[in-house]
Amino acid sequence: MEKRYLTKQIPSKWPFSHGVAIKNPGTLVILAGQVAFDRHGPNRQLVGPGDLAAQTRQAILNIRTLLGQCGATLKDVVDLTAYLTDIGRFEEAGRVAMEYFTDPLPTLTLIGVKALAFPELLIEIRAVAVLADRPAAGRAKPARRKATRRRRS
Repeated sequence: MEKRYLTKQIPSKWPFSHGVAIKNPGTLVILAGQVAFDRHGPNRQLVGPGDLAAQTRQAILNIRTLLGQCGATLKDVVDLTAYLTDIGRFEEAGRVAMEYFTDPLPTLTLIGVKALAFPELLIEIRAVAVLADRPAAGRAKPARRKATRRRRS
C-alpha cells in the first residue's frame, strides 16, 4: 500500500496534513466519533468534566483502543474530524493531539458545534485509518502431496 501525504508546508496549532492519497487501500477502518467516556455501557464515567485537555486525551485513547481491536495503531490514522463546543480552544486540544499523532500526520477537519450528545462533552473525534493488506498468519498454502499409484495384484 502506498500513502502520499499532501501539505502546503504551513505551520499549524494542530498536527495534520492537508490531504492523503492512498493507492491500494487494503482495509479501511472508519470509527464513529469518540468522546471522553472511559467505557461503553451503564457504568461508564466521563473523564475530565470541564477539562478539554483531559477529554481530548480520553477520546484519542478510545480511538487507539478501537484501532487495536483490528490490529491498527494511531500511525494508521489518515483522517480525523474533531467537533469542539468552543472552537476558540482548539489550540488546547491540539497540544494534546500532538502527543499522539506524529509524522506522517493525518488530515484534520475541525468543526465548531453548539453542543454534542451530552451537555458535559467538550469534544468528539472521528477517525479513519487504513491498514495495508497483510498475509494472514499461519495461512500458508498446504503442501501438495504426490499422487501415489496403487498396484493391483
